[in-house]
Amino acid sequence: MRRLNQGPNTRVSNRQTFLDPASLQFRLMASVVGICAIALIAYKAFSQWEVQMLLMMHPEHLTSTQWIAIVDRLTGLTLVSMSVMMIAVLGAIWQYLQPLHQFKQWVAASTTNDSPERFNARYAPSEIRVLAHHWNNTLAQQAAVKHQQRQFISNVAHELRSPLSLVHGYLQRTSKRNQTLSEAQQESLAMATAEAERITLILQDLIDLARAESLDITLSQEPLILNEVVRDIASMTEKFDHRTIETKITPFPIRVQTNRDYLMQVIDHLIQNAIRYSDRDTSILIEVTQVNDSAIIQVCDRGDGIPQSQQALVFEPFHRIDPSRARATGGTGLGLAIVKTLIEKMGGTISLDSHPGAGTIFTLTLPTLETQL
Repeated sequence: MRRLNQGPNTRVSNRQTFLDPASLQFRLMASVVGICAIALIAYKAFSQWEVQMLLMMHPEHLTSTQWIAIVDRLTGLTLVSMSVMMIAVLGAIWQYLQPLHQFKQWVAASTTNDSPERFNARYAPSEIRVLAHHWNNTLAQQAAVKHQQRQFISNVAHELRSPLSLVHGYLQRTSKRNQTLSEAQQESLAMATAEAERITLILQDLIDLARAESLDITLSQEPLILNEVVRDIASMTEKFDHRTIETKITPFPIRVQTNRDYLMQVIDHLIQNAIRYSDRDTSILIEVTQVNDSAIIQVCDRGDGIPQSQQALVFEPFHRIDPSRARATGGTGLGLAIVKTLIEKMGGTISLDSHPGAGTIFTLTLPTLETQL
């Protein structure tokens, strides 16, 4: 009985969709039919008028040359009518497909923007309105799930950090006080201490990421001269990490308005990432320039580079380009995710340019103070 009842309902639903005046299909068919009808009526009227004019000009019997002239003029009129009709049909199709093109651009933008603007589907065909409605629901569900996941991870990180810090401290004290342990026991204790320290760093980065995502940096912004900030962090890195940091900073001051601490955290993350994935005897280059109304900071290393297939994923939490190097480099896989979140909160963007064997360039873009005023 259910199958028998489903058949008519399906047919009625299809018929209603086909006859929906707001649908793209109905609009295209109605436009083509209307344009063709107008073209045929106009062609008939013009052809009758053309023939009558020729007959009035030549009331006597028409010669073969005159008939050929009539046929030629009717043929030309036919070609003109068909050309005008074709242009009108193509124009109507282009006009009706514009909302679909706008919808495609909106979908592409919504996949890269955490808070995209809603699609204005007021004058769009019903099919696009339905797609936009479902896509908005999908984005809302994904945002809710993502928020729940972040909240869960943040809560777990907070709950685990304190007991893990106690365990880490106890292991450190034990390794310092017990001198009677065998070599194997000392090695096991050192490994447990290192793992506890690594997990503590991961939990701290998770907390930092959760804080960055819920942060309102606009509340604590201040005018800064970007040149001085970069020089300060470059000199501190050279002093404490014992690595050569080259700087190419434009001579004129570049003014931005943002939070100094978070900006330094972002730049430090990128520098530490460059140090981690490049040879110790190579230098790190930092360039600071201004292009139009944007301040540009580039952190360049001469490491192994990032494969093209991995570049779109490096800002995802816990993503590793080479998982086998995770323990050797000491990173947690959350640094670039924190950087991306913070720089977007500042109103900027981050991108990368990398080629295997030639190193990686991370580019930060921030609006200058003149642009924000």
